[in-house]
Amino acid sequence: MFTDRNNVEGTGDQSGDLTFRSRKAQDPIDRLDLGQAITPKVQSSKLDADAMVQLWRRLMGHYERELHRQGESRAEQARDEDFYDNEQWTAFEKLVLMERGQQPLTYNVIATTINWLLGTERRSRTDARILPRRKEGSQDAERKSELLKYLADVNRSEFSISRMFKDVVVAGIGWIESGVQGEEEGEPVYDRYESWRNMVYDSLATEMDLDDGRYIFRNKWVDLDTAQALFPMRKDILARAADSTYDFSRSLFGSGDETMDEAEDDYAQQGGIYGDGSTFDARRRVRLIEAWFRVFQEDSFITGGQFAGELFDRRSPGHLADIEQGRATVVRKVRARMHIAVMCEKGLLFMAPSPYRHNRYPFTPIFCYRRAATGLPYGVVRGMRDPQSDVNKRASKALHILSTRRIIMDKGAVDDINDLREEAARPDSIIEKNPGLHLEIADDRQLAREHIDLMSRGLMMIQQVGGVTDENMGRTTNATSGKAITARQDQGALATAAIFDNLRYGRQIHGEKMISLSEQFISTEKQIRITDKRGNPAWVSLNDGDPANDITRFKADFVISEDDWNATLRQAQVEELLELMGMLAGTAPQIVLATLDLLVETMDVPQREELVKRIRQITGAEDPDADPNNPDPETVARKEQEAKQAAMAEEAAGAELATIKAKAREAEAKADKTEAETQQLVAQMGKLLADLEGADIDQKVRAMEAAAAIMANRHLSGVADSIVADAEAKAGALLTAGAPAAQPAPQPPQPMPMQAPAQPPMPAQGGIPNGVQR
Repeated sequence: MFTDRNNVEGTGDQSGDLTFRSRKAQDPIDRLDLGQAITPKVQSSKLDADAMVQLWRRLMGHYERELHRQGESRAEQARDEDFYDNEQWTAFEKLVLMERGQQPLTYNVIATTINWLLGTERRSRTDARILPRRKEGSQDAERKSELLKYLADVNRSEFSISRMFKDVVVAGIGWIESGVQGEEEGEPVYDRYESWRNMVYDSLATEMDLDDGRYIFRNKWVDLDTAQALFPMRKDILARAADSTYDFSRSLFGSGDETMDEAEDDYAQQGGIYGDGSTFDARRRVRLIEAWFRVFQEDSFITGGQFAGELFDRRSPGHLADIEQGRATVVRKVRARMHIAVMCEKGLLFMAPSPYRHNRYPFTPIFCYRRAATGLPYGVVRGMRDPQSDVNKRASKALHILSTRRIIMDKGAVDDINDLREEAARPDSIIEKNPGLHLEIADDRQLAREHIDLMSRGLMMIQQVGGVTDENMGRTTNATSGKAITARQDQGALATAAIFDNLRYGRQIHGEKMISLSEQFISTEKQIRITDKRGNPAWVSLNDGDPANDITRFKADFVISEDDWNATLRQAQVEELLELMGMLAGTAPQIVLATLDLLVETMDVPQREELVKRIRQITGAEDPDADPNNPDPETVARKEQEAKQAAMAEEAAGAELATIKAKAREAEAKADKTEAETQQLVAQMGKLLADLEGADIDQKVRAMEAAAAIMANRHLSGVADSIVADAEAKAGALLTAGAPAAQPAPQPPQPMPMQAPAQPPMPAQGGIPNGVQR
């Protein structure tokens, strides 16, 4: 088993593609932790040592054994791709048909089903979310989301995903790679597509991401001079491993298979042998095999904290911060450690531990389907190949029957058979036969109709096997109602749901690796440009000294929303919600207004996010998915504006309340004053009446009328005071003048006449309604 004891320290100024320097460099490729790597300049003795030779032999044994075990499956996968590419007849079948005079027709029906799946993937592209593991890492997670969006733009990641998904649907497995490159090649962290034909993996692995496998190999043909430039200290081994275009067939029986080397073989036989004596030069090529494999060895790992399980990186601010704060510790454990080796058919070229602290394979597989017995992959095309071949053969046979005739004749019925053949082929033929001999021209038109009928059944069978219905593809069918069409569309979506679920899982794993690489290798100050859906640019600063922009201090998780993968089901739900809202609009319109943003958010319409944002601005509704600890700038501005408006409204309400209270106090004071004045008048009137006891009746009447006028007009209280004073003065004068004169004796009562009594004169300003009866 290979261990660290077999490696040596890289030193100084080295050549080759993967290098190591003792000083800290700015280029991310120079920051790879290859301290124990065997590098091209010093490996001459070490890579040829017995331990290295044994390692090379063991790796080559794994590689060739997997090629042999997966060979038949890989040939079937290549055949699946041929069917999609309109190569649906084998060379032998074409030869037989041409000898028969029958055309090898190809009606590529399965391509429509495959193209629908590929188009659905392209329409369902979506941005993922980055979630923090700690509360204080919310803004850090937002910066990582923006960084991944930027990396996806510059690396053209979505196009790589689409290429990979085509391999998934057609061949059964697709691959995407993530890694680190030099700054002269682009951004430090990259991801790109890799063809399944170049990949060989541990077929005993059972996990969907093959993380439980022991090895993954990538095969690549390169020009000899390119390989020697990458590994200058191994030029001799590369030269011995190189094959010229003349001797290419030798390698096909060695470290490759027909599927892997088909393009190289075609080039060698078709393009590599041309040229005259003055221009001809054989193009020498060499097969390089990149091996990623696990070796159990003791190493330093993080325990506890947000980076638990990662290889300890002494250059990581996040690792060091967690250790200093006591949230994590470093322990030595024996675990499976990822290594990388580059080799050719003659020996090792490079070997080192993996530079990635996530300790996972840089290649992420995505499966379509896997055989239960062997775990080997196959795609959608595999189940449609037989009905597709049947359609082609029956179409070719039917056309051949309709285009040919059979002649049954006695020997000597005509003088020249060739003339008969030419004449019988004409639609207006005239055939002259010898008398007494039989000649019959027969055709099998009925048989052609039967072939066409069976071909039609084969077309329907392709659709049933593929799972994509006519309704999914927008064709007119016997389903007339909207619900019937939607039900059949849902049927097609459910039949292909497993494929898109595998794609979602693969993107999840790939995104986790991209996050880890970004946290590890993007550690210097950087400014990136991101764009919204309208194409408006915005610039974001990373690692600029602000802790909120330091993406290396916190761990984050890559998450893909499940709703983004359920477009068809979501569309059916939107229709039901619209129907419900229509019924509520007449009785409870406030419910429609309160839920309008959620309804629009479920729709598949252009600029959906902008529509939802504007609706929420009007209704004041909150985004239910927003992070309360890290709100976006628009939400902050809106809440500040709402707070200002609330403060102004509160201030206005307070002022209005104060005004109302002041008016109430003023009214209360006036009422108290009026009440006091009234009580004073009542007291004075009581005293007046008491003093006028026995006074002249006219004085009493006038005093009573004046008092009644004062009570009805309290605002004349000043006048009332003077009247009362005058009345009191007159009453006092009467009392001091002596006893009144004797009154005449009373007369006996006389009967009153039956007539309405005369009304006394009313006072000028009110008074007692009925006056005083005499």
